[in-house]
Amino acid sequence: MKTADKYKPKNLSEVIYPSDAIKRRIQGYMSGQLDGHLLLWGPNGTGKSTVADMLPTYISNGSPHVETDYRMVLKQNDIDFYIAQECHYASLFSSTSKFFMVFHEFDNAKGNINDLWTALDKYANRVMLIITTNDPMNIHKSLRSRCDDIPFPALTARQVMPRALQILKAEGVNLPDKQVLHYLTEIEHFGDLRKYFAKLDEIILLTKMGGTPPPAPTFILNSNKVKFSVV
Repeated sequence: MKTADKYKPKNLSEVIYPSDAIKRRIQGYMSGQLDGHLLLWGPNGTGKSTVADMLPTYISNGSPHVETDYRMVLKQNDIDFYIAQECHYASLFSSTSKFFMVFHEFDNAKGNINDLWTALDKYANRVMLIITTNDPMNIHKSLRSRCDDIPFPALTARQVMPRALQILKAEGVNLPDKQVLHYLTEIEHFGDLRKYFAKLDEIILLTKMGGTPPPAPTFILNSNKVKFSVV
């Protein structure tokens, strides 16, 4: 099994956040200290979809009423009536009485956006919209203005490093920290967790087949940047 699947976050504490500030903001929504609609944006493979999918479970104490098909919602003849009905269902079956709409890659959405934001305002305390996108400027400005804007930028090798070491240890692979960091830095330009996990798969496979990953160059630390020199 690929490490990306085997070690997929089971809860929001296992997510690799780009900063402590963003982590605290997400925790604020988890705990109910913050409320409102969310726009999570950034490049592929930065964890925004994972966060968007998990948040309703935390906010609703484990029983969310969620819709994820934005195409179906936008095709409704009467979006106001549809959301009112779903909010009513949430009040019957969800502990928080809140209806969640989690729309991934919403920059591709076509349809009656005007009626959507009008309904969001009307049922403000009963519905929560969570949008993910690679390009926030492609989200209608009236929806952007109603959302808390949370960026998920490309992840650096150092940000991924602690999780990578945990995974390698769990798989019985013990390499020096600087060697692992070197391998992760080689693909840092992608900033994509899928690429980082694919590199871990490569290291694990080579090790289990009896091979030895090539050693890392000598590290020369300069401020916050890492430079390499081969000796």
